[in-house]
Amino acid sequence: MPANSPVPGVPVPGFTDHHAHLLRQAAGVATAAGPAAVRTFHQRVARQGSTPMDVLDPSSALALPDLASRLVAGLRDAARAGLVEVTEMGMRGWAYLDALKQAAATGPLPARVRIYLASGLADEAGLAGIEARRSAAAGPWLRLDGVKFYADGWLVPRTCAVEEDFADTADRGILFAAATRLADRIRPLASRGWRIATHAIGDRAVAAVLDAYDLAWDFDPAAIAVAAPRIEHASVLSRELIDRMAAAGVVACIQPSFAVTDASQLVPALGPARAARAYPWTELASSGVRVLAGSDYPIEVLDPLPGLTRLVSGASRRAGFATGGTAPGQALLPVQTAFGLMTDPAAGRTWLSADPRSGPAGQLDAITVLGTEPEPF
Repeated sequence: MPANSPVPGVPVPGFTDHHAHLLRQAAGVATAAGPAAVRTFHQRVARQGSTPMDVLDPSSALALPDLASRLVAGLRDAARAGLVEVTEMGMRGWAYLDALKQAAATGPLPARVRIYLASGLADEAGLAGIEARRSAAAGPWLRLDGVKFYADGWLVPRTCAVEEDFADTADRGILFAAATRLADRIRPLASRGWRIATHAIGDRAVAAVLDAYDLAWDFDPAAIAVAAPRIEHASVLSRELIDRMAAAGVVACIQPSFAVTDASQLVPALGPARAARAYPWTELASSGVRVLAGSDYPIEVLDPLPGLTRLVSGASRRAGFATGGTAPGQALLPVQTAFGLMTDPAAGRTWLSADPRSGPAGQLDAITVLGTEPEPF
């Protein structure tokens, strides 16, 4: 919606999703569903000495004559939800990029797209191959930014790597790679300026990733701060880990809906004491850690307004999103802080029926999206 639109509304900094799997969802690629299936998948990949980010989408699944139109339709859904930018966190096939380039060649995309390659795709192409792709992909609506790795599993299927056994099973989850191995994979990419993001939910995995980042950047805190490597999710953290992240300049990408939809699983999985350390987003934000927010769509909702409401109020009553529990207190943030994590004025503007920052938190559910105005890169 351009600034001179006759439709009443309030322009605010554009909503951005820093962690989604929108392209894969739009293409219709099947993924493991349900805790049992996810646990089986994680166990199988670990036995093979691999990680989930090394498992690529079969080229046959992406050989679709309408792939470009499917991806554009997915981006239209994102724009209708209020997003001006989406980061695809772990692209598993080059067909996605080729289709996006095809679509962008005919006109502006509904939202601009940043892409992190799945680690397996980066390995398969080699450094020269991904460098060539990065140069060719650059355009006003598309960026190839980085590479995503995977350190552990998920909390609900009890595959995230924790320092102590889960409260309901004698198991510490799955750590897919030791710090030295992860560092060896990151180092050549980091030296060429690729941004790095690593999935780590449990405290044992977060510690391993921080160790890997130290090794990959030769224990140079200034270099790590400039590179700003990311930890995706960072759900179960000790104060020591938060302090390490703050001191090193490591970025945390959190998911506003996790603390709501996982609420019933926290105490069974972690016990009361550790559950109190889950989703410490207030502590992260106040400690000096740079925090971003992403949906992890389609695991969670793509729409940013329900995510914002959950991050501020602990739940959303909006039709279609009133599911799950109530976020623990440490997961809640002031609306100004939460809004800042989910928006970027440089990415464009989102037009809303009201500015979320100017009204009571209890009225966030009443705000609607009227349009978007993404800015080219």
